[in-house]
Amino acid sequence: MTVFDASVLVDALVVAGPAGNDAREVLRDRSLLHVPSIFAAEATSAIRAMQARGEVSTGQARGAVSKIKTMRTVQYPFEPFLDRVWELRDNLTVYDGWYVALAESLDTSLVTADRRLAQASGPRCSVMDVARFAARSPGPPAQRSRPE
Repeated sequence: MTVFDASVLVDALVVAGPAGNDAREVLRDRSLLHVPSIFAAEATSAIRAMQARGEVSTGQARGAVSKIKTMRTVQYPFEPFLDRVWELRDNLTVYDGWYVALAESLDTSLVTADRRLAQASGPRCSVMDVARFAARSPGPPAQRSRPE
């Protein structure tokens, strides 16, 4: 099991090129995601912002939001993680800290498309950039988005 933050889903749904390819690859065989209960709202907010900036069309945004509704997730409430999120406040946003605290509690890694989060100090779990995680994924190199 691995925790994926909303940035990975957003990239998988609406980003073209290597970043989107990496995100789609790492989520391809995931039938169930373990996520903070803010996950769908955070992903929807990011897609809305991309649509408002003209980075994706209204149709693309609408399609992505429809897919968010169909994601199978195990959602975790905030309160059990509040103390750990607060401990991380100097290095992470509350939302990022929630993902980190969840990954720590599940004794697993967190995968993100957010470089700032991937490089932050404080987490006791592995926090990995989605491109690095995708490069480690099994499967033929032809399915990966970047050459070896």
